[in-house]
Amino acid sequence: MHRFFAILLSTFLLFGFAPIANAAGGPTLNRDRSDTSYVASGLTACADNPRFQERASAAVTQKDINRFERYSKASCGDDGLPHLIIGPTLDPFGALSMRGHEGDVLIPAHIFIYIAGIIGWSGREYLKSARSGKNAANKEIMIDFQAARSALIKGAQWPLMAHKEGVSGELREPEYNKELSGSIPKFFD
Repeated sequence: MHRFFAILLSTFLLFGFAPIANAAGGPTLNRDRSDTSYVASGLTACADNPRFQERASAAVTQKDINRFERYSKASCGDDGLPHLIIGPTLDPFGALSMRGHEGDVLIPAHIFIYIAGIIGWSGREYLKSARSGKNAANKEIMIDFQAARSALIKGAQWPLMAHKEGVSGELREPEYNKELSGSIPKFFD
């Protein structure tokens, strides 16, 4: 029964069927703030935007001139500042409609997730190797650089290793090895 509720909750969260908060909406709530909404179709190329050209003409150093040349390929709003375009996530054609803006958020987000995975998987591999050898507590205090280097190499392959361990069942702890504290109430049994 508890798996049914977990699946139901996940479905509601995935599709956004959460109840709306009972707060005042619109102008009543944000009466003291200026309007921050804009439509992505209202963006123009920065090279064609007069406010951006005004800002770019004020650049003095070569570093600033190069920066404005790079930004001239982006999309600018009425304020003359470049804006990031984040495509819809659940729309199946969102990626196709926002072609050319992958470098805004999509590619950096994937790089961040990959690097964070390397760090996590490397730490996991190092602790597994330290636990299997002698003086496990000592290896956690004093880093064994040979083991850390091999763990880092394995960490770079973490997407493949996670898939392999996920399919084989090694990634999760077996049910018989999980302990529940007696003080935790069971709601779904």
